[in-house]
Parts: sequence; C-alpha cells; structure tokens
Amino acid sequence: MFFKSRCIPFHSVYTKLGVFVVFSVFVLIMLVPVYAEVTTISMKKSFYTIDEKISFFGTAKEGDHIVNVMIRDPDGHGKLGNGGSADPQGKYETIPQNVKNIFSINGIYNVTAFVGKIEDGVTMQLEFDGKKVALIPDFVLAFNSIPDKTIEEKKTLEFTPTLTESLTGVIFSLEKNPPTGSSINNETGKFTWTPTESQGPASYVFDIVVKKGALEDREDVKITVTEPVAVTQPEPTQEPEPTPVTEPEPISEPTPVTESKELGIASFVDPTKDPQSYVNRYNNEPKYKEWFDKTYPEYSSIYQAVGLEKPLEVPAPFVDPTLDPQFYIDRYNNEPKFKEWFDKTYPEYSSIYQAVGLEEPKAIASFVDPTKDPQSYVNRYNNEPKYKEWFDKTYPDMTIYDAVGLDESKIKEQESGQCGPGTKLVDGVCAVDDNLKEGGGCLIATATYGSEMAPQVQFLREIRDNKVMSTTSGVSFMTGFNQLYYSFSPTIADLERESPVFKEIVKIGLTPMLSSLSIMSAADSEQEILGYGIGVILMNAGMYFVAPAMLFYSIKKAKTRLSF
Repeated sequence: MFFKSRCIPFHSVYTKLGVFVVFSVFVLIMLVPVYAEVTTISMKKSFYTIDEKISFFGTAKEGDHIVNVMIRDPDGHGKLGNGGSADPQGKYETIPQNVKNIFSINGIYNVTAFVGKIEDGVTMQLEFDGKKVALIPDFVLAFNSIPDKTIEEKKTLEFTPTLTESLTGVIFSLEKNPPTGSSINNETGKFTWTPTESQGPASYVFDIVVKKGALEDREDVKITVTEPVAVTQPEPTQEPEPTPVTEPEPISEPTPVTESKELGIASFVDPTKDPQSYVNRYNNEPKYKEWFDKTYPEYSSIYQAVGLEKPLEVPAPFVDPTLDPQFYIDRYNNEPKFKEWFDKTYPEYSSIYQAVGLEEPKAIASFVDPTKDPQSYVNRYNNEPKYKEWFDKTYPDMTIYDAVGLDESKIKEQESGQCGPGTKLVDGVCAVDDNLKEGGGCLIATATYGSEMAPQVQFLREIRDNKVMSTTSGVSFMTGFNQLYYSFSPTIADLERESPVFKEIVKIGLTPMLSSLSIMSAADSEQEILGYGIGVILMNAGMYFVAPAMLFYSIKKAKTRLSF
C-alpha cells in the first residue's frame, strides 16, 4: 500500500513567519507608551499683569504630544494649568488663561511642563508681587561704579565699564546726549572718544546702558574735557618749595603746631572749581599724582586735601530701580552664592536692607497672623490668664509687644468691658467681629475647648484654610456657611461661658463631627475635596438629624402600640 505525501514549500513557511514577526513588532510598538521629553519652557513676555492672560511655550523632543503644565505656589500647593499640543516639529504653546486665576499668593512659583511624568519635565521660576508675575533671572545685571573721567582736547579716551557678574549676550549702548564722535562697542562695551578742539573746555554727562533680555542697567558717566596742558604747567604750583629755604626758621618752628591743628583744605585748591576735578586728575594723571604725593605728604589722601568724603551710595550700584527691592532681599536669604558675593563685594554696607534702601524689619513671632490686628493679641494677653501663661512660657525672651511688632508707646488703650473670643466691644455691647467672618475664629469650638490654641480648634482651622478654602467651590460654600454660622454662634459661645454644664454637652456633641472631619485630611485635589466634603456633610446630617428623628419616630411608634 502506497501513501501519498504532501510537501509544503519552504518559501511559503518563511513568508508566513516573516508576516508573523512584523505583526508582533507592530503590536509591541502600539502597546508600549511613548512619552516625548519636554526640553524648554518660557514666556512670550518678561512679565504679565493680573489683568492679562498668560501662556507658556517651548519645545519637546518629539511632536504630536499633549504638553501639561503644573504650577506650584510658594506654599507647595500644585494646580494644573492649561496645556497645549506640540506640533510635528516639537514646538508647543499652552492655552492662555487669566493670571489672577493662577497666582494669588505673593512669592516664588515653580512652573513645570511635562508630557508623561512630572519629574521628567522642565521647570522655570516666576515671582508674583500681587500686581504682576515676572520671570526670575538667574543672574544680576549691574555695572560696577564708573569714576568720572578727564581728557584733554585732541587726545583719545578709552575705557571699558565692568559688570558685577561675568555675563554673555549683553548689549551695550549710549543714551541721554552722549558727546558727538563718541562710540561704544555693543558687544565688549569698550568706549572710545577723541574730543575736538571745539568740544573743550566743557563737561559731558550721559548714560552707558547694558541690556540682557528684559533686564537693563545704566550708569551715568561724567567726562571733563580740558585744554592741552603743557608739561611745565605743574611747576608754578611748586613755588612754595623755595620759601622754606629763604625762611627756614618759621618753617621749622611751627611744624609741630600745624600738625596739631586742623589741616583744612590745601592751598592749591581753587574754591571756584569742583573739588571732584582734582580727584579725577589724581586718579587719571600719573604726573599729577606724583606731584601731589611729593608736595603734600601731610594729607592722608587727595579727598582730605580738597575737603571731600566718599559718600555711601544708597541704593547700591547693582540695584535695578525697576525691580522690587524685596527681590534682592529674597535672593540674599535664599541663594548662598548671591549672599557670599554681596558680603564680599559690598562690605561697607551694614546689611542687604541698607544696600537696597529698605528699613530692616523687626522680627515678629511665628504665631502672629499678619491679617489680624496686632492689638488683639495684646488684649488677649492682658485679659486671658491662660493665654498670658502660655505666651510667657513659650517666648520668655520677648514681650507681647515685641512679638506682635508694636511699640509700647503706641499701644491703644482697650475699651472698657470684656467680650469673649470672636466678639468685640461696640458702644458697650459685645458684637460679632466682622474680621472673623472672613476666615477668623471658630467661636463655638474656642468657647468649648477654652483657647484658640487648643488642638481641636487648630484642627478645624487647618481643615478650613488648607482644604476647603483652597478650592473655588469651597470658597463659595464658606461664604454662605459663615452667614448662617455667625448668626447664632456668638449666642451659643456666651451660653457656654456662663454654664459649664452646657459647655460639656456641646463638647460631647462636637466629638462625632471632629471624627468625621478627619476624613478630609486625605483629600488633595479639588475633585477629592468636593467629594469628601459632600460625604462628610451627609454623614453629619445623618448623625445629628436623621438618626435622632428615626429614634424619636421609633419611640413614638412603640408608645402607640403599647397603648393598644
């Protein structure tokens, strides 16, 4: 018996195997996520005001991806801003959004652009001062001081102004009526000028300007053009030299007397001339310097001889008048390199506050809320023994006046009468403090637990400020809730202070609510806060209203059955 065998061609097997491999690779590529890495992020303008819309742009390594933007405020809370789509070349721009909807707290913000993971994104820093948000440069653009210059007619004056930091990409220019014929290299900053005969004698004052991006600094320069001076010109001033020879006795005798007296202004100084001109000649003319040092050794310096003292310039030369002085103070406190540079370069200034022209503030204790009236803390210290005891124990080295930043001589006398926390005395009657309605004290909880510093009160305040008030819906909820809450809470708080028994009843009633509110600590995003908040409200409604109603209904129903 013969069997007929079937042979499968090898080329058919290879073809099918190849198709299978290609299909597998395609499926693998489709299943593995691909993230494009964001390489740059920037703004179209150097700053935006609160009335404008802000957007970000930059590049990514690959195109056709959605670029997300995370904005973190000075307290570290993050908010997802409008994103944008990258084109095939990798360029992206986010959807514009209102500045005031993103920036609300003054300080430094971190803006991160990313595609897949935020830690793989690129971050830039912005500063918000309440009126505008601006890009924070990582350098200081400032001139070192440029001394006044003196040059003779038909001679060439050359000098190069220097910056406090070595920077690239800066552009130099001349402004405010520079002298005719003068020029400056816009890249190196080298200034060149040869004054003509018709341009002297005279003085010229103008500005040298340096720019880098949106930043700018300028330094005024004074150049005095004099007539050509003959080499023998200084000799007539040496006429006093032969005088000691002809009259040796008067010179030898009064020598100790003149040294004990005030030297005053040197004899060669013309009172009709600017004393600074002599200082400029001393600094710029070696022969004049040699003549002065040899002829007037009794003077300690050219400044003493002409009656000048070098003034301390405030603000310092490196300060940009267009920037907020607080910007330099923040850099000094947060950037060790900037602090080291300032302390080394400007030792003549007692502090960074003096250099930028600000008064150094008094240190205020950490527990002081800057939105409250400092006098309220003084009143509590004077009227509440427990608060006074807590303060004296916690801050033994400070008075209550120092702690809140008040001068004792300016303290207001408290009106007669005493009201509890959350109320104030108005025309002899305790009324609700309107400042508290905007996010102040928890009147019932404060009266129940005895102090605003109690852990339970602090917990309620943290839930309100850090969770509920951080969302738009939470702010709306608190606005309506405060109107209801402050309509009855002062009355309950006063009853608690009058009746210890009632106070204990309220404390028992508050315990379940405090336990339920602990759930809010787990909420981070606005959606979670809204969801957990609704759940907590329903839970408390069930505990305080539904459960007692059902209990009352059950008891009533049981009594009805027993009556039959």
